[in-house]
Amino acid sequence: MKVVLAIFKLDKQGGKERDCVAIARHLAARGHDVTVLTTSAEVAGLGDLRIEKLRVRGLANHVLLREFARAVIAHQRRTAPDVLLAFERIPESDFHYVADGAAILRDWRWLAWPPRRRTKLALERAVFASPAKTRLFFLTERQRDEYCIAYDFEPSRASVLPMVLHDDRYVAARKLGATNRRAELRISDDALLAVSVAVDPKLKGVDRSLAALKLYPKLHLVIAGSDSAWLHRRVVRHDLEDRVRIVPYVAEVIDLIAAADFMLHPARSEAAGQVVGEALLAGVPVLASAACGYAGEIERSGAGLVLPEPFQHEALVNGLATMIDTLPVLRAAAAARAKSLQQQRGAWLAAIADSLERGAKP
Repeated sequence: MKVVLAIFKLDKQGGKERDCVAIARHLAARGHDVTVLTTSAEVAGLGDLRIEKLRVRGLANHVLLREFARAVIAHQRRTAPDVLLAFERIPESDFHYVADGAAILRDWRWLAWPPRRRTKLALERAVFASPAKTRLFFLTERQRDEYCIAYDFEPSRASVLPMVLHDDRYVAARKLGATNRRAELRISDDALLAVSVAVDPKLKGVDRSLAALKLYPKLHLVIAGSDSAWLHRRVVRHDLEDRVRIVPYVAEVIDLIAAADFMLHPARSEAAGQVVGEALLAGVPVLASAACGYAGEIERSGAGLVLPEPFQHEALVNGLATMIDTLPVLRAAAAARAKSLQQQRGAWLAAIADSLERGAKP
């Protein structure tokens, strides 16, 4: 089967980009002829993949996305692959991996520059609304339901994937305890420690966490993923330099998560939240906002607490108190969920590959 995957910038190295690479490798391992279309792939370790760069022109991001969609459609018509799986809004794609929230439901406010909004909504409508036939991979049931309310598409077009967790996370989870991350961070073993993993600290609610941390003088926090000046200023403003460690995002993030007593993730927006799944895989309970797509995983497993929306500072403060008071019970629930997640390794990749193989053009 000849498969084409299309993603705007492969070297952004966010969750969507990592998922694309994992899917490409899984399909290739199943014997399929896989090509990844992108505009940029300046990242090491992709030598095993066939990558084709498409040239697009434009000054604004929405123009570049529109031109990328047009270039992918032209490539599809020229090469006639059996399946086109798009990670961006690309009309005429056979499948779409829905990694983001619906643009039509976004609060655009003053950023709603008419051409930008119009272009993004047109691309989205062409993929989701009737008469489009593109089949859709959703990360969570809530995400699927939000899009279905917005566009009223045929339910048979939608599939909800098992929790997305990458193989390297499973490997790391089985090696936990090999390193002492607390010693590296100069945090004692008996100290109470929370962890936040956030490449975009404001979007992931790190400022909310810091504001609440002031009220818990025995609680330490390690923040991984961002070294922004904004973040450092927030730490200083709250006088938390002695209790907060800011570290870069590391490949061994599971080790870092496992060194903490719990994860703190009061995100403002999170389509799924792979870091939530990574924490549960490491046996670490999570305090997260209901804005996280995987918040339901926390509630079903009992491995943490979910803050209701709309967010309230008092709810986070009280949630921290509950987490601290019930840590033994929550950690036991997280350990049980970690064992069950080990049985689901690769399930999301198999679900995608099976769907593509069934949906390939005859």
